[in-house]
Amino acid sequence: MKKLLVILLKLIAVLFVVGALAVFAIIIKYRLELPNIQSMVEDYKPRMATTIYDKNNNVVDVLEAESRDAVKLEDVSPYVKEAFLAIEDKKFYSHHGLHFKGIIRAVLTNFLKGKATQGGSSITQQLAKNAFLTPERTFSRKVKEAILTYQIERTYTKDEILERYLNEIYFGSGSYGIKNAADQYFRKDPKDLNIAEAALLAGIPNRPTKYDPNRSLDNALHRQQIILKEMFEDGRITKEEYEEALAYKFELENEENVKNVPKNTSIIYNRRPKKAYNNPELTTIVENYLAEIYDDEQIYSSGLKIYTTIDLDYQKVARDTFNAYPYFKNKEINGAMVTLDPFTGGIVSIVGGKNFKAGNFDRATMARRQLGSSFKPFVYLKALESGYEPYSVVVNDFVAYGKWAPKNFDGRYTFNSTLVNSLNLSLNIPAVKLMDAVTVDAFKEEMTDKIKLSSEIQNLTTALGSVDSTPVNTAANFSIFVNGGYIVKPNIIREIRDNQDILIYVADIEKVKAFDSVDVSVITAMLKSVVSNGTATKARVVDKSGRPIQQGGKTGTTSEHRTAWFVGITPEYVTVCYIGRDDNKPMYGKMTGGSAVAPMWARYYQTLINKGLYTPGKFEFLENYLETGDLVKQNIDIYTGLLDGPNSKEMVIRKGRLQVESAAKYKNGIASLFGLEASAGGGVYVESSSDGMIIDSASGEGGSSEGGSSENSGGNNVGPSAPSGQSGQSGQVETNKEKDGDSLTDRLLGD
Repeated sequence: MKKLLVILLKLIAVLFVVGALAVFAIIIKYRLELPNIQSMVEDYKPRMATTIYDKNNNVVDVLEAESRDAVKLEDVSPYVKEAFLAIEDKKFYSHHGLHFKGIIRAVLTNFLKGKATQGGSSITQQLAKNAFLTPERTFSRKVKEAILTYQIERTYTKDEILERYLNEIYFGSGSYGIKNAADQYFRKDPKDLNIAEAALLAGIPNRPTKYDPNRSLDNALHRQQIILKEMFEDGRITKEEYEEALAYKFELENEENVKNVPKNTSIIYNRRPKKAYNNPELTTIVENYLAEIYDDEQIYSSGLKIYTTIDLDYQKVARDTFNAYPYFKNKEINGAMVTLDPFTGGIVSIVGGKNFKAGNFDRATMARRQLGSSFKPFVYLKALESGYEPYSVVVNDFVAYGKWAPKNFDGRYTFNSTLVNSLNLSLNIPAVKLMDAVTVDAFKEEMTDKIKLSSEIQNLTTALGSVDSTPVNTAANFSIFVNGGYIVKPNIIREIRDNQDILIYVADIEKVKAFDSVDVSVITAMLKSVVSNGTATKARVVDKSGRPIQQGGKTGTTSEHRTAWFVGITPEYVTVCYIGRDDNKPMYGKMTGGSAVAPMWARYYQTLINKGLYTPGKFEFLENYLETGDLVKQNIDIYTGLLDGPNSKEMVIRKGRLQVESAAKYKNGIASLFGLEASAGGGVYVESSSDGMIIDSASGEGGSSEGGSSENSGGNNVGPSAPSGQSGQSGQVETNKEKDGDSLTDRLLGD
């Protein structure tokens, strides 16, 4: 027995020696992999920056790995020191780098709570990890961390370690070190921070993305309160100081509180990069996107290579065109412009406002504005789906729905008007009548899940663009008129590579078929007409030979000229522009989409073409349908909807729905054809039937609308069946003697 015990003790001793030697060997191995600790600390340099590239691999911007200014510990508020010690390392001044009790406590706490709620690393360990090691979670890194921690403790005093720690750690919003953080968030020197501010900042480094007050003030304040409680319980602050700090308020920066800071309140300022970005709109969007998939350490310090959808040449032209546009000389007027690739959703260029800088309100992605008449193409698309044709006639006359009576921009009524003419001139009454015919509920049911809006479709005013959207989402919505009916999700990142050029992320193109391509093609043809002879003639662009390019678009002006839009399409791109006041008050001068915004769009594209940056093609899907016979061109009168009338224009009609009635058939008057007497006013009364093309709504009690359609003598249907809910009673048609006169010019200058 005694022998066995001796053998066992010897075995234990041998195992202990072998284990000690193994540990020693491991320490020596990893220690030899580390350079001299003093030189590491003294010669420390920032890690690799992230570089952003455009679609042609030109450098867009560089996300600085870090922006830090060192500060002496004596120049830092004592409350900062106490706050960090309370939450990060209570025994900092008594342990030798590795706080074993803290590690054990953290392990037990995390085990009992079932998740990682508490860290066990000392301040010295955090300094070793953050400053000198990669963020990988491996055994070798932990060993190296322990070695570095021990050597740092042997080389420097506690105050020197704490000073370097405060100058090293990341505080979110691109700020490294306490000096930059104090300036970034509070516009203060570190020595001037009060207890509440110090506790707020001390809470950020634990999880910068979560506790960054610019991202989530609620999260930041919740952690601040935990730190204040720890400071009080540790005796670092008095009860009175604790209660005052809890009562202290914080507000995110806005125009009002910056001018007049409330009492006992600190303003948390928006991020203000020290380095001015070359392309702030683009870089800010990329930063925000990266924040959703990576932590700040990876974004700013790991040398990522971000390949975007941006074309820097287009961006420069867009920014120069926008900033030089005469309307922006008025300081109260601002706006945005964004160009989207309708086939991939890639943002090609983006301007978030005049002379845009990082931290500014990005109107291109954030401004929610009413769309006005720029929304009408979607109403017309729904009408096509419901059986109407470009030549279907809507009576453009007075109509009331309850207490609301829509009016045209110029306040006039223009007799009969085809869908093509109504969209060309952006007439309001026909759009509302179409919405009434297809019903708001049916329109809402289809469009809500397909197009991107910021407000709800509620009533008939939707036909006039009472809904909101952002410029970038409006561009995505209009993509259907270029790509044949696919809704795309806007994106700006194509792929990401690490600092070894290894591909680590590829963006998916999110593209969903939402509308029938043939129906969409008809609207595309109508949008082309809006530019060639409608409200958007000032958006016309020519190629280098002076020939008109293939383009389309829609103007829009909201009530009281609060916002003016132009959404333009070419075979390759969608570009959305708007101007307006940020306070949404009416603009002086009655600016409209046609007169004030379309010319800016034209300048942008004409410059791209003149510089050889863009060579427009053709709307291939539209051309293909014309070649296959799914679409047919017909010369149809824009007022009567009949073939070869005196005001005929070329229209694109779907196969099987061609117009067969000729204007010549009625050259002696439609009244005589039906055996009816002409009215005193020069108009006629037409008996409606369930077949025909005229939509005529008359006002009545309760705002109910009545409509019908005419029937030709041959019995051929020349339009859709009357929408459900219409009575089929006779409708009155009134002429407007000025419809072919100079009032047309006034209407063209309207929307």
